[in-house]
Amino acid sequence: MKKRVGFPNALLFYKYSVLWTTFFQELGAEIIISPETNKIIKDLGVKYAPDEDCYSTKLYFGHTLYLKDKVDYLFIPRLGSDHEVNVGCPKFIALAEVLKSMFPDIPKIIMPFFSMAKKGHGRFKILRIIFSIGFRFTINPFRILISGKRAFDAQFKYEKGLKISEEELQKWENSEISLQNLSILEQRETPLRIALVGHSYVINDDLSSVSIKNLLLSRGIDLITPEQMPKVLIEKQMEKLDYNMYFNYAREILGTAMHFIENNSIDGILQLIIFSCGIDSIIGEMSARYSSRKPGTPLLQLVIDELSSETGVLTRIEAFLDMIERKNKFRRKELICHSHSLILDH
Repeated sequence: MKKRVGFPNALLFYKYSVLWTTFFQELGAEIIISPETNKIIKDLGVKYAPDEDCYSTKLYFGHTLYLKDKVDYLFIPRLGSDHEVNVGCPKFIALAEVLKSMFPDIPKIIMPFFSMAKKGHGRFKILRIIFSIGFRFTINPFRILISGKRAFDAQFKYEKGLKISEEELQKWENSEISLQNLSILEQRETPLRIALVGHSYVINDDLSSVSIKNLLLSRGIDLITPEQMPKVLIEKQMEKLDYNMYFNYAREILGTAMHFIENNSIDGILQLIIFSCGIDSIIGEMSARYSSRKPGTPLLQLVIDELSSETGVLTRIEAFLDMIERKNKFRRKELICHSHSLILDH
């Protein structure tokens, strides 16, 4: 009988799901993933998670408790960083231990620890983790090695498919190509181009984000997210800071916002901020300050928590889109008047 491994469908699972699930499937385990966030999962998280935790972490509690009686193992890695200097959220390191101490009756947690920045971990550490996990499911070391290689190959292919090139980004900014489904965009005569910036586990979770992504797509908005941005452009923006923004995922969000604020090449930026997330509080304030210095591209910041309603968010987004369209119409009139004046001058 296959051993069942449970994956809470939240937080870092949105980034590393291909890597983790491929590895365990290749080992012969049965993969059980909690469903997309729903009201039951949300209520579980809000009820049992510590009050001071951010909304996203509360949802992780809900996903974990949903899986509690359905699996033999829970996979909750303690990932400190996958970069030599920059780090992730410190809660990612402690989450497995916190859940274990709060809920003694949950299944065994597979919780490998990896941190390049703080501990200098590298390939040797990865090999040790692969074998320490693999021997729980097979005694064949070659199968473990092959499983690890296939998992990393699959993750590399997945991440490569997410990113667009600098050339593609420039074409998108110039409205030469679309990044979304054309059949949806045909609903709007001139598609608006908006950067939807925030953590991947917020943007891609419909309940967490109050379905903002789908809402924008249904209104013919052509979106780009930090996951798609060329890394070189994000690093270029980070070099302009007087200090190192050492939170890895914050760099993607802030770098994306800074790029479009500086270039004024799209219609607007919509930033999702999770309530009580310290990192989001910092980059939210920084984005607002950069936007105030270069106000050409409208910036709307929405703070999301368990009390956010779809109606309230919809109202603010509709007002934001109306403002952008009025601004664009005024700009077009200015261009027409300018061209007429040039003709008359000649």
